Amino acid sequence: MAKFKAIVICLVISCACSAIVAEKACDDIHAFLKHTAILMKMLPFHTYPVFNLCTNQTAQHEYGNAIMLYRNMTNTPECKKYLENNHMTVYENIYVQLTGLWDAANCDACASAVNETATFMNLSTNLDNCFATTKTPCESCDTDYQNVQQFYASIEKRQHGSGMCFDIKDRMNQTRRVWSGQYNCCKDKRRSMVIFASIASVVCVLPFAFYLLMHAVTVRQERRRISLLSATSVNDESTPASCSRPNNGTLRNSEMERIEETDGNENNDDDESDYDGESIPTQTATFQSLSKLNNLDVVEGNLIDISVQTSQMHPVLKPLGHNHEEEESEDVNMLK
Repeated sequence: MAKFKAIVICLVISCACSAIVAEKACDDIHAFLKHTAILMKMLPFHTYPVFNLCTNQTAQHEYGNAIMLYRNMTNTPECKKYLENNHMTVYENIYVQLTGLWDAANCDACASAVNETATFMNLSTNLDNCFATTKTPCESCDTDYQNVQQFYASIEKRQHGSGMCFDIKDRMNQTRRVWSGQYNCCKDKRRSMVIFASIASVVCVLPFAFYLLMHAVTVRQERRRISLLSATSVNDESTPASCSRPNNGTLRNSEMERIEETDGNENNDDDESDYDGESIPTQTATFQSLSKLNNLDVVEGNLIDISVQTSQMHPVLKPLGHNHEEEESEDVNMLK
């Protein structure tokens, strides 16, 4: 019985081993990870101080192999289980990051224009050698710098905004930084910056100057207006309240009060009298005294003849006794 159990166990183990051996292993996944690791190890040496990963032959080779192996994994049955049954999608994320780095640097532009890229790199290398061997780079290396500058401008013009390889772009940026920042060879640029700064400062100062000028003018006008008002108020206080108005032909206040009193007395006399002959001469004498009173201390050209107006307003009544005598004389003449 014990021998039978041992035989059964041996048969199970042998079947399991044969199944494991019969199943094919995914060798592409190991190769994919290997080439990706080599490319990642190259990054520190080809991204600083100048980015030149796209133009490096080893980097191009490793990237091409990694992409090819991943595509084979997606089409191989024994490798699909690593991609489909893995909920973390580890290999897919590695592939996305690898292609994203390559596309961000636009490395395909360098690979598609090999001759143009090589020409630019040679011109840039000649300029670097000139910087290293001369003590007056601004005079000695000006020709080499202009060659690099012009060739870069031609490449940028042909790209038409489609994107330039980051190796060429970063190389040109570093060259310009050395030329202008380290050696201070951009004299024209410094002059233009000085002119720009001067114009900008003038433009910024103009609004403040205009504001100050307008404020000074406003304050001056306000002071002048206040002085005129104060002078006018002083003149008004110096003139007496009972004086006549200037050149308008009106009477003084005191005279107007006297006239009103006289008119009141006349009205009282008219009410009390019975139109007898004795009261009328008194009224006439009163008007004469008013005319004399109105002509005191006043220019005649500016006065209204009160006597004429009063005579028009209050016609002089003839004496009643005189009217009776004229009627009697007329009756006597008729009888005769």
